[in-house]
Amino acid sequence: MNKVNRLKIQNLSKKYGNVLALNHVSFDLEPGIYALLGHNGAGKTTLLNILATVIESDSGSIYFNDEAIDASKQAYRSILGYMPQQQQLLPYLSIESFLYYIASMKDINHKNAKEIIESVLKEVHLYEIRNRSLSTLSGGMKQRVLIAQALLNNPKVLLLDEPTVGLDPVERRSFRELIARISEHKIVILATHVISDVEWIANEIMIMRNGQILTISTQADLLEKTKVFESFDNLDKLIEVDSNMKVVNQIRIRNSIKTRFISRHPFDNQVSTSLDDVYLDWLG
Repeated sequence: MNKVNRLKIQNLSKKYGNVLALNHVSFDLEPGIYALLGHNGAGKTTLLNILATVIESDSGSIYFNDEAIDASKQAYRSILGYMPQQQQLLPYLSIESFLYYIASMKDINHKNAKEIIESVLKEVHLYEIRNRSLSTLSGGMKQRVLIAQALLNNPKVLLLDEPTVGLDPVERRSFRELIARISEHKIVILATHVISDVEWIANEIMIMRNGQILTISTQADLLEKTKVFESFDNLDKLIEVDSNMKVVNQIRIRNSIKTRFISRHPFDNQVSTSLDDVYLDWLG
């Protein structure tokens, strides 16, 4: 029986000057796709950078399969794939040469590198242009190169920071299909602002604000707890009933205005909840 991989975080904290970027973050993850949602400045990138060993936390511990990564950081890095938010590519290299360079840094055997690189390039639809210089690529193509380098070592932990920036809708769909396809037995943490990128593939949603994880829940649980209603009543009248309601949007229909809103009060005409509604409920 195969051992289930586990990534355990205990009390991670990080400050930049007087700014507390992470505030005693703890969680325990098994294989699956976890969407990390939060506003800019919530701490998502800091968390991923620490998990990727790019920066160190001020306090707290990270364990992979119950072993502290500080005791075997190189072994942990060998099972790690990381796609950073910033595009840091070597412009004078071709796509293929860049991946060979990254493969060497990941200690991938040179005899195996060719087959692995060809396979990954085909996965991200870059094989036909593998000899193009990185300096000639569009932003979306560069994103696919970064995804490719993160997959070279068939990682058990895959960290993706805003992976669909610059991708068009077709490329986004291909990306979602790719992640869903390769995620079996992997722990995938995907930080994004694009809700549609994760609502069809994420097993669980991690909501983050002010350096803290507010919840790690299944989409079904989150959708069940956020109640959404629609009404043609005057907004002031609705607020009189629930002063804590949150307006999602308002649409003019002929001579009336329909308000979509979130409320804990049981109004008439409850409608289905979307992940966008959940985001607004927790962070709006």
